[in-house]
Amino acid sequence: MKKKTMMAFGAAAALGLSLGIAGIAAETEDMTEIAYETETGVLEDSTVVTAAAEAAEETAQEAAEVLETIQITVNDGEPIEIANTAGLGITAASVEPLEDESLINIMMVDNDGQQYEFREVPYEQLSEPELIEEGAFAFIKYTSLASGKERRIGQTGELTYSEAVELYAIDDVYIRSEPDDEADILGVISRGDAIKVLGETATHYVVQKDDVTGYTVRRCISEDEQDAIAAVQAEEAAREAIRIAQEQAAAAQAAAQQSAGSSKHEVKRQKFDDCDGSGHGYYLITYSDGSTATQEY
Repeated sequence: MKKKTMMAFGAAAALGLSLGIAGIAAETEDMTEIAYETETGVLEDSTVVTAAAEAAEETAQEAAEVLETIQITVNDGEPIEIANTAGLGITAASVEPLEDESLINIMMVDNDGQQYEFREVPYEQLSEPELIEEGAFAFIKYTSLASGKERRIGQTGELTYSEAVELYAIDDVYIRSEPDDEADILGVISRGDAIKVLGETATHYVVQKDDVTGYTVRRCISEDEQDAIAAVQAEEAAREAIRIAQEQAAAAQAAAQQSAGSSKHEVKRQKFDDCDGSGHGYYLITYSDGSTATQEY
């Protein structure tokens, strides 16, 4: 059978064309789209053909098996099984090895053609991995064989809101150029600040402060203003407690020095990091005479 060729005509254009088709006896003003079968000379409405193609595609998608357990194999090793706990319609998965041989990218596709990509997955550390879903994003959740702690790797991609929303910072946090804790620092959001949020990724919010737009880790941001107020009050109370302790320690030290000359030395140092793990924070130092001090880093 010869190949079926699709052609479209307007009513006025059809009247002026000599088609040489034996099956046409008259033209009509409401003719819109037709298809010509070159072997049989049969004309048929192209909408029927289009509907049939769409039905065939839909049937093919439904026929693709949804995976309850997603298997991936790296370098012909033992298959890694990821439980589809989220119940997403995943039908296929593939692996991309990276230059660092301990890491891979995992790509998945569902029966609607949506793609899910998980980057820099430490596949050798995956214990009991699960595919879960929270909000608009999917995650691979697993227990790290190295640390024994639960870890998550979110899918890549960014969701842009139709309208900006106002959220609240529950800790001091950086605005970065990319959704990465090592990316360049563009600015700082202070605990208690209200911020404009333009979108989100699996791990970060897209935020705008003054003329700066960038990414801030989600765990430092709350939808509830009361959370931010409580965080500010807790920080103020903690700093006041430290101030009182320092005053008491200084008084005790002065009294001790008056009664006996003894050398003071550090006995304890507690580290308090900022929210996004950038390395900024302070130490609370306790000395042998009971006095304390803070030291930023």
